[in-house]
Amino acid sequence: MHLVTRFAGMLLSLLSLWGCSSTVTVPVPPRVDLQGFNTLGLVDFTSNATPSINAQTTREFGTHIHAAQPGTRIVKLGSRESLLASVGRREFDAQALRRIGAKYGVEAIFVGALNYSEPKTEVTITDVAKLEGGVRVDLRGDIHIELMETRSGASMWSSSAWARRQLGRMNVSAEHGVSASGRGVSNPREEMVPSLVYHLTEDFRPTSVRQKVN
Repeated sequence: MHLVTRFAGMLLSLLSLWGCSSTVTVPVPPRVDLQGFNTLGLVDFTSNATPSINAQTTREFGTHIHAAQPGTRIVKLGSRESLLASVGRREFDAQALRRIGAKYGVEAIFVGALNYSEPKTEVTITDVAKLEGGVRVDLRGDIHIELMETRSGASMWSSSAWARRQLGRMNVSAEHGVSASGRGVSNPREEMVPSLVYHLTEDFRPTSVRQKVN
């Protein structure tokens, strides 16, 4: 009877604590706040893929920025080559950035690149005795971007991300033979762009955490 009384007391204490405490959602501002800039410039992404992927990546990046921080003013500056030619420079050095800022009225510019690796083949042996194993072919994409101030030429922020997609797989077994799978007619490089850009822009999105209050 004594043990039952003690257990009931502990239970009542826990219920009392539970009733006196709760959690609230607390907003967390983005790591990088772009609202301090009057106008930003966005240079077209480059890649070792196709012009359509360059355009898709640039468009996705701008969309994510506006979704994360509505009201951010972005001027599309076109390709690197045409932009640099318009200010008589060959690279994004301090002088080029100052000229871009003066000509296009931007305080900083985003310059990004996307690179796809050659498809990589990975062979695994799961059971030597049963002659079981598999072959997998993957494609990896790496994306990087930098925000540079036009007045000083200083790098203010940079970020990178990567993603991998399976192009095909073949399983081999002495018992079950050979089975293969592939991606059909879809373009894995295009499919990787949304995920790459989403992770690239994480610093611009506000988040939230749950905190306990009494």
